[in-house]
Amino acid sequence: MDRYYQRFLSEIRADDFPDVSLQILTYRSFHPTMNQQRYISILSALILMLAVVSPHPLAAGGAAVGPQRIVSIGLCTDQLLLMMAQRSQIASLTSSATSLQMSYMADAVGDIPLNNATVEEIIPYRPDLVVGSDFAARDTTRFLRQLGYEVKLAALPTTIEEIYTLLTRFGEWTGNQARAASMIAKMKHEIAEIQARYAHRPEKSMIIYSPNGYTIGADTLENDVLKYAGFRNLSAEMGIVGFKKISLEKVIEAKPDFLQLDNHIFNRDSLASSYLGHPVLDKIVENKEFLFIPSRLRACAGPMVTEAIDFMAQKR
Repeated sequence: MDRYYQRFLSEIRADDFPDVSLQILTYRSFHPTMNQQRYISILSALILMLAVVSPHPLAAGGAAVGPQRIVSIGLCTDQLLLMMAQRSQIASLTSSATSLQMSYMADAVGDIPLNNATVEEIIPYRPDLVVGSDFAARDTTRFLRQLGYEVKLAALPTTIEEIYTLLTRFGEWTGNQARAASMIAKMKHEIAEIQARYAHRPEKSMIIYSPNGYTIGADTLENDVLKYAGFRNLSAEMGIVGFKKISLEKVIEAKPDFLQLDNHIFNRDSLASSYLGHPVLDKIVENKEFLFIPSRLRACAGPMVTEAIDFMAQKR
């Protein structure tokens, strides 16, 4: 691979494009055993960066206006950008942003360029900020940081209050603090309104039942959302924390008023969901209610959770 590396280096002049040559050298030292074809692809992307621009342009009077070429490498930050940032600030979103099933903001994507969270796709956008979730595209995140790009990762909220913290922090990252504050105020108002509207209805019990028999207990955003909607999470009351398997016997014994299932759960061709056809379960829950919450309301943490709370509270 060395001959390719030397050839690409010889095609640029370090004094003309110092940042480009530095990034190539850094990338080479960071990952010397990379597949040759992909290595050339990444080098080519780096060479295309012929202009060096200020990472944070100044408005009239010298005030910083925040990053202007933001690239998202995760579904959840796709949605936060579409909700909060100016459209002119968004350089690229992931291809997941257009998923009508998973993305709450799919209709707002329009002609914004899409990416698959790979290094070679992101570099040509010359991003002054890359945003993603803690669990998204870890290799890409590591490579971009090694190359000197600013990468901010959003932690996964486990409570509604932590969503407010996330929105505040995201507003600071993108230079949209006022918009973030407005979104938080709107969320608080809507949640208070929902709780007041259904306060007369009795509390109900629920178990979240997912593929392969997993349930969701305490210390999760799902658990907090259930509380705000007026439900008792029986899995949390059993002492389950986070995401864990629960036996069919435990579900039957708990006698929940509701079973919350993912929309795709009734795909009978799926081995992960085939257990739901168990005749015992069918008999036990024949007088219970199944609750399907659209994936786009629960795939990510953000203002869309108020709609999920309202959706569940109406069923109580």
